[in-house]
Amino acid sequence: MADVKKRQYFLDALRTAAVCAVVLLHTVTAVADNTDMTLYPVQLKVFLIIKDLVCWCVPVFIMISGYLFLDPRREFTFKAMVNKYCRRILLALFLFGVPYAWAELVVERGGFGPDVLWQGVVRVLQGKSWAHMWYLYMILFLYIITPAVKRILKKSPVGAPAAAAAFLFAVCSVVPFLADTGILPQKLVFTPRDFIYLFYYICGYLFVSRGSWKRWHCRAFALSAVVAAVVMTAGRLAGYDAAITYDYPFAVFLAISLFGAVLAGEKSTEKKDGGFSEKTAALLDAATPLCFGVYLIHPVFINYFYKYRKITPLSFYMGASLPFFFLLILLLSVLGSWIMRKIPLLRRYVL
Repeated sequence: MADVKKRQYFLDALRTAAVCAVVLLHTVTAVADNTDMTLYPVQLKVFLIIKDLVCWCVPVFIMISGYLFLDPRREFTFKAMVNKYCRRILLALFLFGVPYAWAELVVERGGFGPDVLWQGVVRVLQGKSWAHMWYLYMILFLYIITPAVKRILKKSPVGAPAAAAAFLFAVCSVVPFLADTGILPQKLVFTPRDFIYLFYYICGYLFVSRGSWKRWHCRAFALSAVVAAVVMTAGRLAGYDAAITYDYPFAVFLAISLFGAVLAGEKSTEKKDGGFSEKTAALLDAATPLCFGVYLIHPVFINYFYKYRKITPLSFYMGASLPFFFLLILLLSVLGSWIMRKIPLLRRYVL
């Protein structure tokens, strides 16, 4: 039990890096998805490559949850999951999702009306708030089924969880990809692609269930991540222009490889705090509590600059403006999250 309670800084490092990647992802997609990019062919290529290289962010978030909640050494009852973790997500959905829905309704209607208040709530119930809130609905579902999944995993024979993960990867990633490319007929795609998130959740369990890690594991995962990133980049440079989502096979390899490399890097060292320096550990201690708040509010600043001020990275020389916008939005989101955590009720029940 002491090992369970010991601070695992690799999770903080992954969580912090993932939320930065999410901000970069949305800094790019908010432009690419709302602009006629045929006018900007070079910029589109750059955007696609960036999107590919940060597509590991959401899968890593899910694997972190699987690593923590599916840990065989920890027990979570359905009541505990609902009263603590599901409640947190639901509060976030309504405290942030409803105002976002109100904002969309006001813009769509060109003004505010009494029915906007109720319609905002309805939209959240229908899953129609701002786009980035989809993650909360997905993770809420995973939290709800966690006690049942843990019971199944506990009673499963050795090798069954890995086999289940392999099956989900095949039917939710490999087969749809081959069908999209015309190698296999579309009729073979019989499983909803959203099941890929359950795959990532189980991967978190597989990672936490492994007893020991060696330095060569870290190197192997790191090499795998580099290969996946190179393959995706080479594909874009060669003209591949299809949208890459979280079920794309090389995106799966990249996410799992990054998670495994950072995990093995910490677990295979005997150094204090998993090999992280005191300054790095202190930085992670400060940054980790801000991550959820950053995720929730960063689109506010993106919308302010892109939709209200009508300025985007395409408005200037992109080589300088894209990093500038990313860092500005990230810093404003960190500041906003820090301020929100000063509100006791938000800090205790939501953030």
